[in-house]
Amino acid sequence: MRALAALLALLVAATAVTACGTDDEPPLLIGSGASPAMRAAAAVYAASLTRSGTPATTDGAPVGDDAALMEAISTGGLDLFPAFTGDLLTQLSTAPAALGGEELLAEVARALPQGVSVGDPTGVSDRPQLLLAADLRDRYGVDTLADCGALPPGLPLVVVEGQIAPATLAAFAVCRPGPVRSVDDPRAVIDAVIGGQALGVLPALQTAAAGDLEQVRALPSPEAPRAQDLVPVYRSAALGKSGLRQLSRIAGELNTADLAELAARVDAGEDPRTVATEWLGEHSA
Repeated sequence: MRALAALLALLVAATAVTACGTDDEPPLLIGSGASPAMRAAAAVYAASLTRSGTPATTDGAPVGDDAALMEAISTGGLDLFPAFTGDLLTQLSTAPAALGGEELLAEVARALPQGVSVGDPTGVSDRPQLLLAADLRDRYGVDTLADCGALPPGLPLVVVEGQIAPATLAAFAVCRPGPVRSVDDPRAVIDAVIGGQALGVLPALQTAAAGDLEQVRALPSPEAPRAQDLVPVYRSAALGKSGLRQLSRIAGELNTADLAELAARVDAGEDPRTVATEWLGEHSA
C-alpha cells in the first residue's frame, strides 16, 4: 500500500509540473505599414480579434512596406497585416490585369504565397479620385469619371508631389486635362480645385480626411484607376473559424470615413490601440 501511495504521489506531482509548465498560445502578431491609417487598421484588427477570443497584438510586430510584411508572414514571423488590394496586386504580379471587384480580389488570392490568404474587403477605399469644383460638376452635368469629357479641356491636374504614379494618372485622361501640377499637401490640392480653374486627384482616404467639402466633389469611378480596398492578409494556419468570422464582422463595419478619422487621431499622437478600442465600443465588430 505504501508503494502504491508513493506511486500516486509521483503521478500527481508530475501532473502538477506539466500543468505549470504549459504555456498559453502566444497572441497573433498584427503588423502594418508605417502610415497612421495602416497603424490604426492593424490596431482595429488586433483589438477586435482579442475581444472575440482570439488574442492578438501589435506589440513587437513588424512595421514596413507590403513586400517586407509579406516576407514576414510567409516565414512565420507575422500572422496578419492590413493592405490595399491594388497595391498587393501590383507587388505580387508582374502583369496585373484586374482593376476592381471580385476579379481583383481573385487575382490577388491567386498570386499570394502558399499558406497566405486574404480576407473579406472592408468598406475602406483608398482609390485615387478626381476632384472638381461643385459648380463645374453642376454646370456640365458631370456625375462620374466617365462623364468627365464634358468639362472644358486643358484644366491643370493638381496632385501631391510623388503621390500618384503616371500610370494611375492615365485613368483621368478622359477629362482631357492640361499639365500636371504638383503641390506639397492634400489641402493645397483642394484649394486649387475650389475656384474651378483646376482638377485634382487625391486618394479617397485623404479626401475623406478633409471633411465635408461643400465646394468640392469627388467623382465616383467604379472601374479605373485600380481599386484600393482594405483587406486583411493573414497566415492561413493562424486563424480558426472564430477568428475568420471576426474578420468578416470588421469588413462589414469599417469604412473609409471611419479609418480617415482614426488615422487623423493617430497622426495627432493618440495611441492606435486607444482609438481602435473606442471605435469598437461604438460598433458591433
